[in-house]
Amino acid sequence: MTKVTGLPVDRMKTALWVFDIDRSRVAWANRAALKIWRAESLDELMARDMGSDMSPAVAARLKQYQEDFIARDASFSEVWTIYPQGEPRAIDVVFSGVRLEDGRMAMLCEAIAEFSETPESLRSAEALLHTSVMITLYDPDGRALYRNPAARAAALGVDDGIVTSFAARFVDKADYQRLIGTLTEAGQARQLARMQTAHGQRWHEITARACRDAVTGAPALLVSETDATEAMNYQAELEESRAKLEEQAQELRELHRAAESASRAKSQFLAHMSHELRTPLNAIIGFSDVTRQGTFGPVEPPRYRDYAQLIHESGRLLLDLINDILDISKIEAGKFELRPELIEAQALVEASSRLVSGMAKEAGVKLVTDIDGGIETLYGDARAIKQIIINLLSNAVKFTPTGGRIDLTIQPGPDGASAITVRDNGIGMDPEEIGRALDPFRQIDSSVASNHRGSGLGLALVKNLVEIHGGTLDIISRRSEGTSVTAVLPPAPEAGLGIQ
Repeated sequence: MTKVTGLPVDRMKTALWVFDIDRSRVAWANRAALKIWRAESLDELMARDMGSDMSPAVAARLKQYQEDFIARDASFSEVWTIYPQGEPRAIDVVFSGVRLEDGRMAMLCEAIAEFSETPESLRSAEALLHTSVMITLYDPDGRALYRNPAARAAALGVDDGIVTSFAARFVDKADYQRLIGTLTEAGQARQLARMQTAHGQRWHEITARACRDAVTGAPALLVSETDATEAMNYQAELEESRAKLEEQAQELRELHRAAESASRAKSQFLAHMSHELRTPLNAIIGFSDVTRQGTFGPVEPPRYRDYAQLIHESGRLLLDLINDILDISKIEAGKFELRPELIEAQALVEASSRLVSGMAKEAGVKLVTDIDGGIETLYGDARAIKQIIINLLSNAVKFTPTGGRIDLTIQPGPDGASAITVRDNGIGMDPEEIGRALDPFRQIDSSVASNHRGSGLGLALVKNLVEIHGGTLDIISRRSEGTSVTAVLPPAPEAGLGIQ
């Protein structure tokens, strides 16, 4: 650029300077500009790096101006706040394009006058230039009369000199019609719509208000737009996630209904089969018992007596298995009915241990019982508690080698409860085996247990029976040291004998 120092412009009262947009520095200034910028000399002003404290919004706006200067002979008039020596100064400036000596496009700045409005006006002007809200003033035909920097950056085709009307920016023309309809009726409107922008189609939240052009007084439309694309995408993701969750919930409901249906079918099948199996089994057990005892005369040859004994034992085993399966099924279905009552502890222990004593004697295991003097009665379903004790004792016999010992004790528990404990010095279990033992139809693998037949329901059934009484089952076991199983049963309710 040709220097103009010394020419009449240098003596003009109007401040003029050339700003190198690419380098963010003043390329030339007259004396009046030096005064405005509070610079001692042109060299000192040209040495200042104006970009060091320039906001990204201002830098982007200057690039927009440069593109307009290159594309067409444009000029702009704005109120700018400059900061000479760090102090703010508001001036009314006209900007136009000017070529530097190297051919680059710079900006000629002409300070028309100092802007002496109120602080509120100055701050509102600054906010308008720096906000991310896109603000545009349209004439009645939808042509833009003014765009703030945010609106200009998003406007379609501005840099190519293409005029895009307000209506043409709507992707869905029905959105524009709704906006105009509401605007006509109420004078203002809000609309969420997809808009054509320089960055592609974006969701904008639009607020429009009828007003007048402050320059001509003609009717105008003031439009502010906020980009809501991220929020809409997030909403879409939420809707998609909600739809997936609902689909999964529906699948789970269907699976649950199928499981309930299968459970009902299982319960009905077991109830039917129990009747069908128990009737012939009772006949087998009864007649085999009559035969083995020779009730109606000697059994000849004697081998037939042995066969009758095996038939009787097998029938009893099968009947016990059926009863266990039915009890587990009823408990799982919530149909196991308790008939709680006060049970004489000594009689219960004697009846239960008597049924297991033969098995213990055959296995060569000593069975010892001990009832604490403070325990006279237990409270619960007599058949269920008896089954708890028998199953615990039977399990202990199965897993205790010959010469071992099993102790059955009943002691007071916490808060008036009763604790039934069966302790043995048998093979014991590790934590994984305890988990398997509590799982229905699974048995502990051991050479000792393999000598005994069973359903694998013992501990699982005990746990369920204790829990439906409102009690707890505690198992302590160590490999090669033995096992201790304690069933804690709650005390009898104070108000009568019914379960509360």
